[in-house]
Amino acid sequence: MKNILVYALIAIVIWGCHKSNTLQAGCDIQKVYALNAQKVTITNGIWGTVSSMEGNCMPMVPPATNSCTNCPVQRTIHIYPYTLITNATLINNLSSFFESFNAPLIAEAVADEDGFYQLNLQAGTYSVAIVENGKLYANGLDGQGGLSPITLVNGVQKLNLIMTYKAVF
Repeated sequence: MKNILVYALIAIVIWGCHKSNTLQAGCDIQKVYALNAQKVTITNGIWGTVSSMEGNCMPMVPPATNSCTNCPVQRTIHIYPYTLITNATLINNLSSFFESFNAPLIAEAVADEDGFYQLNLQAGTYSVAIVENGKLYANGLDGQGGLSPITLVNGVQKLNLIMTYKAVF
């Protein structure tokens, strides 16, 4: 019986030492960004980190502190042709969540446990959405009403995607 407990303890210690970069970086988003930059293998398209910001993210004067965290998350990213807000179905007037875009899905990628994703894309202008609880999260608009737009020129471009709907500013 004593040997079983010793072996179990050794297994737990060994398993605990085998941590992913996310566990090592935790919610230190700058460290996660640096670790993810080392994973890029594409030569044309976009790459970045998907994260979720939560808590009170209001700027405060020291020594006050806030409860704001920005942690990497594993989510699916959808790429559409440049899409106007008028061509998307908004969910119950929630300004960042959509049931669908009235445009064909061009590409998708699943971010890993460190929030890292990459997509091969040709130069062009696109709309980017994060799948969150079965809905499309797109929290940016340009001056023409384009949803979370990105213009990609030839080469590789970094695009960090931050979900802020759980944060207070």
